[in-house]
Amino acid sequence: KFEGAIQSALEAVSLDPKFGIGYQLIAVASRNLGRQQDAEKYINEALRYLDGMTERERYSTRGMFYRVTGDYPQCVKEYGDLISRYTADVGGHNQLALCASQLRDMNRAMTEMRRVVDLLPNRVIFRDNLALYANYAGDFPTAEKEARTIEEPDAYARLALAFAQMGQGQLAEANQTYQALATIGALGASFSASGLGDVAVYEGRFSDAQRILE
Repeated sequence: KFEGAIQSALEAVSLDPKFGIGYQLIAVASRNLGRQQDAEKYINEALRYLDGMTERERYSTRGMFYRVTGDYPQCVKEYGDLISRYTADVGGHNQLALCASQLRDMNRAMTEMRRVVDLLPNRVIFRDNLALYANYAGDFPTAEKEARTIEEPDAYARLALAFAQMGQGQLAEANQTYQALATIGALGASFSASGLGDVAVYEGRFSDAQRILE
């Protein structure tokens, strides 16, 4: 509920204009909604009020600044410094993994997400990320195992499973998984159409792929 989060955070910073973490929250929610300019505006505002934050919050805010602005080496460094001091900070591990993935360091991304999943094994989004990073690293058996661990898979879990099946040459199974994705909202339907087109191409059914993707 990113829109609601933004509105609540705007109310908070209207009450306390120096509430830096409030600005960071707006930046994160704005980025999740694809509003890059707003994300940059508010994360820069958050940086103005580092002095009013705890040490842990300062690391997090600077790390998010580097993520929002696309400086992934510095993002990895900042979140790395954070988790070196606060080892159970799941947000820090998760953000470090994301920035490492942008640097194509999938092994580190997997390592960080494994730590997060060990800390919060029932949080679906984190296991989704682990399964997806395992796919990107070419570790398809691990990706499949993690995706199947999720009791109520969302669209990203199904997508990770389909990727793993494709990577292991299980095209019929991947085709079934992509078909199931079509039932999981608009996002799942989008993943499904793209994936079924990919399967058709792999199988040489180019006319089918064109029809699916039209």
